[in-house]
Amino acid sequence: MHAGKPPGVAPEPAPLARRTPAFLLDQFAVILLVVPPALAAGVPFEDVVSPGDTRRVIFLVLMAVAFVYHLLLEWLTGLTLGKRALGLRVVADDGTPLGIRGSLLRNALRLIDGLGYWGVAVAVILIRGDGKRLGDVAGRTLVVRDR
Repeated sequence: MHAGKPPGVAPEPAPLARRTPAFLLDQFAVILLVVPPALAAGVPFEDVVSPGDTRRVIFLVLMAVAFVYHLLLEWLTGLTLGKRALGLRVVADDGTPLGIRGSLLRNALRLIDGLGYWGVAVAVILIRGDGKRLGDVAGRTLVVRDR
């Protein structure tokens, strides 16, 4: 088991105060995966940051890259760059490694969780009291401290 808990002991959810900076680091990583290559490909910086078709396309590319980034890294390792830096890991509810189904469901609901600048996710985490956003509930996953 990745989370370091003995068998039969339920994993404890990571606090929002640790999840938030991990999330911000992951957002930065996704931006670095998309924007510099776009600029290197000749997309003018003004088009990247100004309203218009190019910005919409870059936003959609960012969303797709973020989905794949989280889906693959969490499924294969339980970690993203942000989670690794903050000592967090995504596991199944029982503390076992995350499977592809859990990762797919967890990450498919990022669009809903992300509404209102991630206000939905924060509200759900605080209201539920078990450290889970909608994606965690659907995927039967939990973000835990890894160290």
